[in-house]
Amino acid sequence: MDMTTCRSSRTPAAIALGAALLLAAVAGCERSINTPLANSATQLMEADNVIFGMVSFLTSRGIREGRVAADTAFMYADSAKADLRRMEIVFYDEVGRERATVTGTYGEWSQASDRMIARGDVVLYIHSDSSTIESQEIHYDPDQDRIWSDSATVRTLSDGSVTSGTSFQSDMSFENIRITDIRGGARRVF
Repeated sequence: MDMTTCRSSRTPAAIALGAALLLAAVAGCERSINTPLANSATQLMEADNVIFGMVSFLTSRGIREGRVAADTAFMYADSAKADLRRMEIVFYDEVGRERATVTGTYGEWSQASDRMIARGDVVLYIHSDSSTIESQEIHYDPDQDRIWSDSATVRTLSDGSVTSGTSFQSDMSFENIRITDIRGGARRVF
C-alpha cells in the first residue's frame, strides 16, 4: 500500500466525523465532572455537610465512652448539631465492654454536649441482662448520667416478662430503671 492510498481513505467527511466524536466525548466528560452527585432533595437541605456511613466515638478525658453510627448524618456547623438517619449508639462501661445499644430510625446528636435523642421505633438493648426497652423516643444526657423517655415504654426481660408504662428513666449503669405508670402489670410473652 502506498501513501496515496492511505491518504485517499481519509475523506473530509471521515475527519469531520472523528472530530465531532472527539468533541462529544470531551463535552460529555465536562458534564459528568460538573454534575452533582447528590439528589435534588439532599441539595436543598441546609446542612453544612452530609456524611454517608458516619461513625464517631464519644470520649471523656481520653476514655472511650461510646460510639455513634448512622447511615447518613447531616451536620450543622453553627449549632454543632447532627441529624442522624438509621442511627445506632453503643455505650461502653469503664473497662470498655458494651453496656447498652440504642437503635432508632432517626435522631439528633449535639457534638458540643454529646446529648442525644433517638426517634422512631427506638430499641434500647441492655447487654448485662439481655433486656430491651422500646419507645418512640429515647433521650441521653451524659452530664446527668441518665437515659430516659417521656413516651410510652415497653420493657422486655430476657425471660419474656413484659412491663409497659408511660415513660422510663435510668442511670447509665442500668441498676435503677424506673417505669412510670405501669399499665396492666408485668405479663409473660410466650
